[in-house]
Amino acid sequence: MDDDDFDWKAYQQAMKEDRQARHSRWKQDNTAAIAASGIPHRSTNNGETILFRQPGKPKVDFYPSTGRARIDGTAARSFGGARSFLAWYAKQ
Repeated sequence: MDDDDFDWKAYQQAMKEDRQARHSRWKQDNTAAIAASGIPHRSTNNGETILFRQPGKPKVDFYPSTGRARIDGTAARSFGGARSFLAWYAKQ
C-alpha cells in the first residue's frame, strides 16, 4: 500500500468526529441517569461537570461526557458511566 492509498488527515478527522459523537451520547445518557436518580446535584460549565455536595459524603465532580469522576481532589477515576457511579455514591 503506498501513501496515496491512505488519507491520514481524513482518517484523523473521522476518528475525531466519532469520538465527539460518542462523548455526546455518553453525556446525554449519563445526564439523564443522574437527573432520574433524585440525588441532589448541581450542573456547571454548561453541563460538562456535575457537582455532588452532600453532608457526610465525599465531594465529587462527575464528568458526564466521559463517565469519570474526581473525588475530593484526587485523580479522576473512571466509573464507566453514571449508573455505576451512582451505585458507588449511594454506598458512601
